[in-house]
Amino acid sequence: MNLTDRNYWQAFWGSGAKGPAYLLTKGDCEFHEIFSASLPPATEARPVDFLEIGCYPGRFLYYFAREFGYRVSGLDFLPETAELSDRLAEKGVQARVYVGDFFHFEPEQRYDVVFSYGFVEHFTAWQEVLDRQLALLKPGGTLVIELPNFRYGQYWLRKLLDPSFAEGHVLEVMDPHLWGRALTRRGLELQYCDYFETFQIWIGPAARAAKGKGFMKKCWRGLFACFYLIQKIIQRLKINIPNRYFSPYILVVARMPH
Repeated sequence: MNLTDRNYWQAFWGSGAKGPAYLLTKGDCEFHEIFSASLPPATEARPVDFLEIGCYPGRFLYYFAREFGYRVSGLDFLPETAELSDRLAEKGVQARVYVGDFFHFEPEQRYDVVFSYGFVEHFTAWQEVLDRQLALLKPGGTLVIELPNFRYGQYWLRKLLDPSFAEGHVLEVMDPHLWGRALTRRGLELQYCDYFETFQIWIGPAARAAKGKGFMKKCWRGLFACFYLIQKIIQRLKINIPNRYFSPYILVVARMPH
């Protein structure tokens, strides 16, 4: 079961989040070092076919095409996705884009890299989602899954700042050990499967808009400013201690056997 629908994502991308013009570069991508170390290089003799599941607004299609030289494709069920090919072409990136339901997606090819960012945590049937992603991989291909960590300390921080933050999310799947066990049982080799970064907090645009007025608004701003200051100090000191309590992300990179 998918806990979100088109209305959810259209409201999200239309309420202040960065839309289709947002271009991601290696300087903006927290995971660039891990991706560089664990993903296959593309050459003229051996091009790499890449598919992103849930590709709108196209920032990772741009990133993997420009930074890795991949032949990129993307799938999303938002109608606005149809515009991405033209928008990316204006920026020098050729992308094949599909508009449709992931569970009914039957491409003509398989891919060297199948990637999803903030996708799997919206489904209760997470193992079915995993198996469908694996079915899209070529033998020897690499699966990349990113999802947020909204459990433990992150849960309580977010509960303070955005009481409705968990809507549309399956918190139980926010566990790298869960994904590691599932992938090793399926015969994949783990390249990375852990929490990522030390501490970070972000709040969606809908929560920012609903933070109240007057004294409550000032309290919300003060609280968020404190957490943001802690985040900046950690980043400035280059402290990197992945942990279950406050790490913002979970990253999984796993390779399919040949």
